[in-house]
Amino acid sequence: MLSDLFMTLGKGVAEQLTYWCHTYLPLPPFSRWRRATDEVIEAIRANARRYGIDVDRIDRRNAYQVARMSVPNRHGEHLPDLVPDAYNRYSPTSCAKTHSGKKKIAAPSERRREFLEHPQTLAYLLAPSSLARLGLGGSAPGTIMGVPIGQPTPPAGVIAGNLREAIGGKGGRDVDVLAGAIAKLHAGLPRQEGQAA
Repeated sequence: MLSDLFMTLGKGVAEQLTYWCHTYLPLPPFSRWRRATDEVIEAIRANARRYGIDVDRIDRRNAYQVARMSVPNRHGEHLPDLVPDAYNRYSPTSCAKTHSGKKKIAAPSERRREFLEHPQTLAYLLAPSSLARLGLGGSAPGTIMGVPIGQPTPPAGVIAGNLREAIGGKGGRDVDVLAGAIAKLHAGLPRQEGQAA
């Protein structure tokens, strides 16, 4: 446990301390990823046993990374289901065109950037906690939280009405704020001065 901390302190002290606190400390407020990391380690051990591989030790930092990617939200939904179009940018599906060399897959750093810049990811992360608790934030394929991509952007009031309907009239002012953000995301980036139309 302590060797894991001291061996990595030279590689970004704040980040390493955060990881160490998240995965080792016994107190729940500080070790919020401890249980998820332990679950990943147990799942990996069980799957390795299926292959006849005995695992003595699994790197906790690697398990932490996997846990952060695979942990579900409050409603048990996973990221690939909540932001499917954005996730496909990050982890593109395999197809014959790619394997034959007719279609090129971008470098991992580029795919990560595209995932973070995708409107579905932005909408998911811009949903306030009060609305996330009610189940808002996810998008179906080809939509930004219910607003179809490729169609004209509806007014923010229409989007707010649809969101309120989806959560049974709850949400208050947060719904209006989120609807405004979705309208802007759907409309796309504003053109810079001097940019072609």
